[in-house]
Amino acid sequence: MPLDVTTLMAMGSFVATCAAMVLLVAWWQNGKVLTLELWALADLAAAAGILCLSLAVVLRRPALSFLGDSLLTLAPGLMWKAAREFDERPAPAAVVLLGIAVLGLANAIPFTRGVTGSLFLAISVIYYVAIAASLWSGRTDRLAARLPLLLLLSAHAAVMAIGAYSTLTGDVGQNAVPSVMSLFGVIHFENNIFTIGTAMFILALVKERNEAAHARAARTDGLTGIANRAAFYESAERVLERCRRDSAPVAVLVFDLDRFKAINDTHGHAVGDDVLRKFCDVLARSLRSSDVFGRIGGEEFAAVLPDADIEAAFVRAERIRVSFARNCRYVADRQIDPTVSCGLSASADAEQPLTVLLVDADQALYRAKAAGKNRVELAVQPEANGDSLTALQAARCG
Repeated sequence: MPLDVTTLMAMGSFVATCAAMVLLVAWWQNGKVLTLELWALADLAAAAGILCLSLAVVLRRPALSFLGDSLLTLAPGLMWKAAREFDERPAPAAVVLLGIAVLGLANAIPFTRGVTGSLFLAISVIYYVAIAASLWSGRTDRLAARLPLLLLLSAHAAVMAIGAYSTLTGDVGQNAVPSVMSLFGVIHFENNIFTIGTAMFILALVKERNEAAHARAARTDGLTGIANRAAFYESAERVLERCRRDSAPVAVLVFDLDRFKAINDTHGHAVGDDVLRKFCDVLARSLRSSDVFGRIGGEEFAAVLPDADIEAAFVRAERIRVSFARNCRYVADRQIDPTVSCGLSASADAEQPLTVLLVDADQALYRAKAAGKNRVELAVQPEANGDSLTALQAARCG
Protein backbone atom coordinates (compact mmCIF):
# COMPACT_ATOMS: atom_id res chain seq x y z
CA MET A 1 0.00 0.00 0.00
CA PRO A 2 1.47 3.38 -1.01
CA LEU A 3 2.31 5.80 1.80
CA ASP A 4 -0.09 8.71 2.17
CA VAL A 5 1.79 12.04 2.08
CA THR A 6 -0.88 13.86 4.09
CA THR A 7 -0.66 11.27 6.85
CA LEU A 8 3.14 11.52 6.89
CA MET A 9 2.91 15.30 7.19
CA ALA A 10 0.41 15.02 10.03
CA MET A 11 2.82 12.66 11.75
CA GLY A 12 5.64 15.18 11.26
CA SER A 13 3.55 17.92 12.82
CA PHE A 14 2.65 15.66 15.74
CA VAL A 15 6.30 14.70 16.34
CA ALA A 16 7.38 18.37 16.31
CA THR A 17 4.62 19.26 18.78
CA CYS A 18 5.61 16.45 21.12
CA ALA A 19 9.29 17.52 20.94
CA ALA A 20 8.26 21.08 21.79
CA MET A 21 6.26 19.90 24.81
CA VAL A 22 9.22 17.89 26.11
CA LEU A 23 11.51 20.90 25.72
CA LEU A 24 9.04 23.21 27.47
CA VAL A 25 8.81 20.82 30.43
CA ALA A 26 12.62 20.69 30.55
CA TRP A 27 12.71 24.50 30.27
CA TRP A 28 10.47 24.77 33.31
CA GLN A 29 12.46 22.22 35.31
CA ASN A 30 15.88 23.68 34.45
CA GLY A 31 15.39 27.21 35.70
CA LYS A 32 13.79 28.46 32.48
CA VAL A 33 16.88 28.21 30.27
CA LEU A 34 16.17 30.46 27.28
CA THR A 35 17.83 28.05 24.83
CA LEU A 36 15.25 25.36 25.60
CA GLU A 37 12.35 27.79 25.31
CA LEU A 38 13.52 29.09 21.94
CA TRP A 39 14.13 25.59 20.57
CA ALA A 40 10.65 24.56 21.76
CA LEU A 41 9.11 27.57 20.01
CA ALA A 42 11.04 26.59 16.86
CA ASP A 43 9.54 23.10 16.99
CA LEU A 44 6.05 24.58 17.50
CA ALA A 45 6.59 26.87 14.49
CA ALA A 46 7.70 23.84 12.45
CA ALA A 47 4.66 21.85 13.60
CA ALA A 48 2.31 24.66 12.60
CA GLY A 49 4.12 25.13 9.29
CA ILE A 50 3.84 21.44 8.37
CA LEU A 51 0.15 21.50 9.33
CA CYS A 52 -0.44 24.53 7.08
CA LEU A 53 1.29 22.84 4.14
CA SER A 54 -0.81 19.71 4.71
CA LEU A 55 -4.03 21.74 4.79
CA ALA A 56 -2.92 23.63 1.67
CA VAL A 57 -2.74 20.31 -0.18
CA VAL A 58 -6.15 19.15 1.07
CA LEU A 59 -7.97 22.49 0.74
CA ARG A 60 -6.04 23.75 -2.31
CA ARG A 61 -5.30 27.10 -0.66
CA PRO A 62 -2.04 28.72 -1.90
CA ALA A 63 -2.18 31.21 0.98
CA LEU A 64 -1.84 28.36 3.47
CA SER A 65 1.17 27.10 1.54
CA PHE A 66 2.89 30.50 1.88
CA LEU A 67 1.99 30.63 5.59
CA GLY A 68 3.47 27.17 6.03
CA ASP A 69 6.68 28.21 4.30
CA SER A 70 6.88 31.31 6.49
CA LEU A 71 6.48 29.32 9.71
CA LEU A 72 9.03 26.76 8.53
CA THR A 73 11.41 29.64 7.81
CA LEU A 74 10.85 31.02 11.31
CA ALA A 75 11.77 27.68 12.91
CA PRO A 76 15.49 27.66 11.96
CA GLY A 77 15.67 31.37 12.79
CA LEU A 78 14.56 30.59 16.34
CA MET A 79 16.99 27.66 16.49
CA TRP A 80 19.78 29.99 15.44
CA LYS A 81 18.89 32.37 18.25
CA ALA A 82 18.72 29.43 20.69
CA ALA A 83 22.20 28.26 19.65
CA ARG A 84 23.62 31.77 20.02
CA GLU A 85 21.98 32.21 23.41
CA PHE A 86 23.46 28.91 24.59
CA ASP A 87 26.98 30.23 23.96
CA GLU A 88 26.03 33.68 25.28
CA ARG A 89 26.49 35.44 21.96
CA PRO A 90 24.41 38.24 20.46
CA ALA A 91 21.37 37.06 18.52
CA PRO A 92 19.36 40.01 17.17
CA ALA A 93 15.66 39.40 16.61
CA ALA A 94 16.04 41.08 13.21
CA VAL A 95 18.16 38.14 12.02
CA VAL A 96 15.53 35.69 13.26
CA LEU A 97 12.83 37.46 11.24
CA LEU A 98 14.99 38.26 8.23
CA GLY A 99 14.11 35.01 6.45
CA ILE A 100 10.37 35.68 6.74
CA ALA A 101 10.89 39.26 5.54
CA VAL A 102 12.79 38.11 2.44
CA LEU A 103 10.18 35.45 1.72
CA GLY A 104 7.34 37.97 2.08
CA LEU A 105 9.09 40.45 -0.19
CA ALA A 106 9.62 37.77 -2.83
CA ASN A 107 5.96 36.77 -2.65
CA ALA A 108 4.91 40.39 -3.13
CA ILE A 109 6.92 40.82 -6.32
CA PRO A 110 5.34 39.11 -9.35
CA PHE A 111 8.75 38.39 -10.90
CA THR A 112 9.91 36.29 -7.92
CA ARG A 113 6.56 34.94 -6.74
CA GLY A 114 7.03 31.78 -8.78
CA VAL A 115 10.20 30.74 -6.95
CA THR A 116 9.18 31.26 -3.32
CA GLY A 117 9.36 27.50 -2.70
CA SER A 118 13.00 27.38 -3.74
CA LEU A 119 13.71 30.58 -1.84
CA PHE A 120 12.20 29.20 1.38
CA LEU A 121 14.37 26.11 1.14
CA ALA A 122 17.51 28.13 0.33
CA ILE A 123 16.89 30.43 3.30
CA SER A 124 16.45 27.38 5.53
CA VAL A 125 19.78 25.98 4.33
CA ILE A 126 21.50 29.25 5.23
CA TYR A 127 19.96 29.24 8.72
CA TYR A 128 20.90 25.61 9.41
CA VAL A 129 24.46 26.19 8.25
CA ALA A 130 24.61 29.29 10.49
CA ILE A 131 23.34 27.24 13.47
CA ALA A 132 25.97 24.57 12.86
CA ALA A 133 28.69 27.21 12.51
CA SER A 134 27.64 28.86 15.77
CA LEU A 135 27.68 25.57 17.65
CA TRP A 136 31.02 24.63 16.10
CA SER A 137 32.62 27.92 17.17
CA GLY A 138 31.65 27.21 20.78
CA ARG A 139 33.21 23.74 20.82
CA THR A 140 36.00 24.80 23.23
CA ASP A 141 33.78 23.74 26.13
CA ARG A 142 34.14 20.13 24.86
CA LEU A 143 30.52 19.18 25.48
CA ALA A 144 29.93 15.77 23.91
CA ALA A 145 26.40 16.55 22.65
CA ARG A 146 27.67 19.25 20.27
CA LEU A 147 28.97 16.76 17.67
CA PRO A 148 25.77 14.73 17.08
CA LEU A 149 23.76 17.95 17.06
CA LEU A 150 26.12 19.38 14.45
CA LEU A 151 25.80 16.22 12.35
CA LEU A 152 21.99 16.37 12.46
CA LEU A 153 21.98 20.05 11.48
CA SER A 154 24.41 19.42 8.62
CA ALA A 155 22.38 16.47 7.35
CA HIS A 156 19.16 18.48 7.51
CA ALA A 157 20.79 21.39 5.66
CA ALA A 158 21.84 18.91 2.95
CA VAL A 159 18.28 17.57 2.63
CA MET A 160 16.90 21.12 2.35
CA ALA A 161 19.53 21.87 -0.30
CA ILE A 162 18.28 18.83 -2.23
CA GLY A 163 14.79 20.29 -1.92
CA ALA A 164 15.93 23.66 -3.29
CA TYR A 165 17.56 21.88 -6.24
CA SER A 166 14.46 19.73 -6.86
CA THR A 167 12.14 22.74 -6.95
CA LEU A 168 14.45 24.69 -9.25
CA THR A 169 14.71 21.81 -11.71
CA GLY A 170 10.98 21.18 -11.65
CA ASP A 171 11.11 17.72 -10.08
CA VAL A 172 8.95 19.17 -7.29
CA GLY A 173 6.57 22.06 -7.78
CA GLN A 174 7.46 25.41 -6.18
CA ASN A 175 4.60 25.27 -3.71
CA ALA A 176 3.94 21.55 -3.86
CA VAL A 177 4.54 18.87 -1.26
CA PRO A 178 7.15 16.36 -2.50
CA SER A 179 5.95 12.86 -3.15
CA VAL A 180 7.43 10.04 -1.08
CA MET A 181 9.14 8.54 -4.14
CA SER A 182 10.87 11.77 -5.22
CA LEU A 183 14.46 12.64 -4.31
CA PHE A 184 13.20 15.29 -1.87
CA GLY A 185 10.62 12.83 -0.50
CA VAL A 186 13.18 11.75 2.11
CA ILE A 187 12.20 14.91 4.02
CA HIS A 188 9.04 13.15 5.28
CA PHE A 189 11.19 10.66 7.21
CA GLU A 190 14.38 12.63 7.83
CA ASN A 191 12.47 15.53 9.37
CA ASN A 192 11.13 13.32 12.17
CA ILE A 193 14.64 12.04 12.93
CA PHE A 194 15.91 15.62 12.89
CA THR A 195 13.17 16.86 15.21
CA ILE A 196 13.56 14.07 17.77
CA GLY A 197 17.35 14.04 17.55
CA THR A 198 17.86 17.79 17.92
CA ALA A 199 15.44 17.96 20.85
CA MET A 200 17.31 15.12 22.54
CA PHE A 201 20.76 16.57 21.95
CA ILE A 202 19.90 20.17 22.85
CA LEU A 203 18.57 18.78 26.14
CA ALA A 204 21.81 16.82 26.58
CA LEU A 205 23.83 19.93 25.77
CA VAL A 206 22.08 22.00 28.43
CA LYS A 207 22.42 19.17 30.96
CA GLU A 208 26.13 18.75 30.20
CA ARG A 209 26.76 22.45 30.63
CA ASN A 210 24.89 22.51 33.94
CA GLU A 211 26.90 19.54 35.20
CA ALA A 212 30.14 21.18 34.08
CA ALA A 213 29.14 24.39 35.87
CA HIS A 214 28.42 22.45 39.07
CA ALA A 215 31.77 20.67 38.77
CA ARG A 216 33.54 24.03 38.35
CA ALA A 217 31.66 25.46 41.32
CA ALA A 218 32.77 22.51 43.45
CA ARG A 219 36.39 23.32 42.56
CA THR A 220 36.17 27.09 42.80
CA ASP A 221 36.35 29.37 45.80
CA GLY A 222 33.02 31.19 45.85
CA LEU A 223 34.42 34.54 47.02
CA THR A 224 37.53 34.97 44.90
CA GLY A 225 36.75 32.79 41.88
CA ILE A 226 40.11 30.97 42.02
CA ALA A 227 40.75 27.31 42.82
CA ASN A 228 39.64 26.18 46.28
CA ARG A 229 41.79 24.07 48.58
CA ALA A 230 40.80 20.69 47.12
CA ALA A 231 41.19 21.84 43.51
CA PHE A 232 44.55 23.46 44.29
CA TYR A 233 45.94 20.28 45.86
CA GLU A 234 44.72 18.18 42.93
CA SER A 235 46.26 20.48 40.31
CA ALA A 236 49.44 20.98 42.33
CA GLU A 237 50.03 17.23 42.58
CA ARG A 238 49.72 16.92 38.79
CA VAL A 239 52.21 19.74 38.26
CA LEU A 240 54.65 18.23 40.77
CA GLU A 241 54.41 14.82 39.12
CA ARG A 242 55.23 16.31 35.73
CA CYS A 243 58.24 18.16 37.16
CA ARG A 244 59.38 14.97 38.88
CA ARG A 245 59.10 13.05 35.61
CA ASP A 246 61.16 15.68 33.79
CA SER A 247 63.58 16.23 36.71
CA ALA A 248 62.59 19.90 36.53
CA PRO A 249 62.71 22.35 39.44
CA VAL A 250 59.57 23.42 41.25
CA ALA A 251 58.83 26.11 43.80
CA VAL A 252 55.98 26.53 46.30
CA LEU A 253 54.79 29.89 47.62
CA VAL A 254 52.47 30.32 50.60
CA PHE A 255 50.97 33.79 51.14
CA ASP A 256 49.12 35.20 54.13
CA LEU A 257 47.58 38.67 54.20
CA ASP A 258 48.97 40.73 57.08
CA ARG A 259 46.65 42.03 59.82
CA PHE A 260 43.61 40.84 57.90
CA LYS A 261 41.45 40.54 61.02
CA ALA A 262 42.15 44.19 61.79
CA ILE A 263 41.02 45.14 58.27
CA ASN A 264 37.75 43.28 58.80
CA ASP A 265 37.22 44.76 62.26
CA THR A 266 38.03 48.33 61.18
CA HIS A 267 36.49 48.54 57.72
CA GLY A 268 33.97 45.67 57.65
CA HIS A 269 33.88 42.27 56.00
CA ALA A 270 32.79 43.67 52.63
CA VAL A 271 36.02 45.65 52.38
CA GLY A 272 37.94 42.60 53.61
CA ASP A 273 36.38 40.55 50.81
CA ASP A 274 37.44 43.20 48.29
CA VAL A 275 41.01 43.00 49.61
CA LEU A 276 41.02 39.22 49.09
CA ARG A 277 39.73 39.61 45.55
CA LYS A 278 42.30 42.29 44.75
CA PHE A 279 45.09 40.05 45.97
CA CYS A 280 43.82 37.28 43.71
CA ASP A 281 43.88 39.71 40.80
CA VAL A 282 47.52 40.51 41.58
CA LEU A 283 48.30 36.77 41.74
CA ALA A 284 46.61 36.07 38.42
CA ARG A 285 48.47 38.92 36.69
CA SER A 286 51.84 38.02 38.18
CA LEU A 287 51.91 34.26 37.61
CA ARG A 288 52.31 32.30 34.38
CA SER A 289 49.57 30.25 32.77
CA SER A 290 51.48 27.09 33.75
CA ASP A 291 51.52 28.07 37.44
CA VAL A 292 48.86 26.74 39.80
CA PHE A 293 47.42 28.79 42.63
CA GLY A 294 44.45 28.66 44.98
CA ARG A 295 42.93 29.77 48.26
CA ILE A 296 43.80 27.25 50.98
CA GLY A 297 42.47 29.13 54.01
CA GLY A 298 40.68 32.28 55.12
CA GLU A 299 43.35 34.77 54.01
CA GLU A 300 45.95 32.18 53.02
CA PHE A 301 46.90 31.37 49.44
CA ALA A 302 49.40 29.02 47.83
CA ALA A 303 51.03 28.74 44.42
CA VAL A 304 53.11 26.06 42.72
CA LEU A 305 55.58 27.26 40.08
CA PRO A 306 56.84 24.49 37.75
CA ASP A 307 60.23 24.91 36.06
CA ALA A 308 61.14 27.65 38.54
CA ASP A 309 64.24 27.50 40.72
CA ILE A 310 64.44 29.26 44.08
CA GLU A 311 65.92 32.45 42.61
CA ALA A 312 63.21 32.82 39.97
CA ALA A 313 60.50 32.01 42.50
CA PHE A 314 61.87 34.60 44.93
CA VAL A 315 61.75 37.28 42.24
CA ARG A 316 58.15 36.31 41.44
CA ALA A 317 57.13 36.37 45.11
CA GLU A 318 58.73 39.78 45.63
CA ARG A 319 56.93 41.12 42.57
CA ILE A 320 53.60 39.93 43.97
CA ARG A 321 54.33 41.37 47.42
CA VAL A 322 55.37 44.78 46.07
CA SER A 323 52.58 44.93 43.48
CA PHE A 324 49.92 44.16 46.10
CA ALA A 325 51.20 46.83 48.49
CA ARG A 326 51.57 49.41 45.72
CA ASN A 327 48.36 48.86 43.76
CA CYS A 328 45.91 48.03 46.53
CA ARG A 329 46.48 50.92 48.93
CA TYR A 330 42.90 52.08 48.40
CA VAL A 331 39.99 49.67 48.51
CA ALA A 332 36.37 50.81 48.18
CA ASP A 333 37.56 54.43 48.38
CA ARG A 334 39.26 53.79 51.70
CA GLN A 335 42.95 53.84 52.46
CA ILE A 336 43.67 50.30 53.66
CA ASP A 337 47.38 49.83 52.84
CA PRO A 338 47.19 46.02 52.96
CA THR A 339 50.38 43.95 52.80
CA VAL A 340 51.19 40.27 52.40
CA SER A 341 53.86 37.95 53.74
CA CYS A 342 55.20 34.94 51.85
CA GLY A 343 57.06 31.75 52.61
CA LEU A 344 58.94 30.05 49.79
CA SER A 345 60.29 26.53 49.39
CA ALA A 346 61.79 24.87 46.33
CA SER A 347 63.07 21.55 45.02
CA ALA A 348 65.64 21.28 42.25
CA ASP A 349 64.21 18.01 40.89
CA ALA A 350 60.71 17.92 42.45
CA GLU A 351 61.58 14.82 44.46
CA GLN A 352 60.09 16.19 47.69
CA PRO A 353 56.35 15.54 48.22
CA LEU A 354 53.93 18.45 47.96
CA THR A 355 53.10 18.17 51.68
CA VAL A 356 56.78 18.61 52.63
CA LEU A 357 57.21 21.61 50.34
CA LEU A 358 54.06 23.22 51.75
CA VAL A 359 55.19 22.62 55.34
CA ASP A 360 58.59 24.15 54.56
CA ALA A 361 56.96 27.16 52.90
CA ASP A 362 54.53 27.50 55.81
CA GLN A 363 57.38 27.54 58.33
CA ALA A 364 59.13 30.19 56.26
CA LEU A 365 55.88 32.16 56.29
CA TYR A 366 55.81 32.04 60.10
CA ARG A 367 59.33 33.47 60.14
CA ALA A 368 58.24 36.25 57.76
CA LYS A 369 55.40 37.14 60.14
CA ALA A 370 57.71 37.08 63.16
CA ALA A 371 60.30 39.23 61.37
CA GLY A 372 57.88 42.11 60.83
CA LYS A 373 55.51 40.99 58.02
CA ASN A 374 55.38 42.32 54.47
CA ARG A 375 58.36 40.22 53.39
CA VAL A 376 59.35 36.98 51.64
CA GLU A 377 61.18 34.33 53.66
CA LEU A 378 62.98 31.34 52.17
CA ALA A 379 62.88 27.82 53.50
CA VAL A 380 66.49 26.82 54.10
CA GLN A 381 67.05 23.58 52.20
CA PRO A 382 70.21 21.47 51.90
CA GLU A 383 69.95 21.35 48.10
CA ALA A 384 69.86 25.12 47.73
CA ASN A 385 73.01 27.09 46.99
CA GLY A 386 74.05 29.00 50.09
CA ASP A 387 75.55 31.94 48.22
CA SER A 388 72.43 32.47 46.12
CA LEU A 389 70.23 32.27 49.22
CA THR A 390 72.37 34.86 50.97
CA ALA A 391 72.21 37.17 47.95
CA LEU A 392 68.44 36.81 47.76
CA GLN A 393 68.01 37.52 51.46
CA ALA A 394 70.20 40.60 51.14
CA ALA A 395 68.16 41.82 48.17
CA ARG A 396 64.87 41.51 50.05
CA CYS A 397 62.78 44.68 50.22
CA GLY A 398 61.36 44.90 53.70
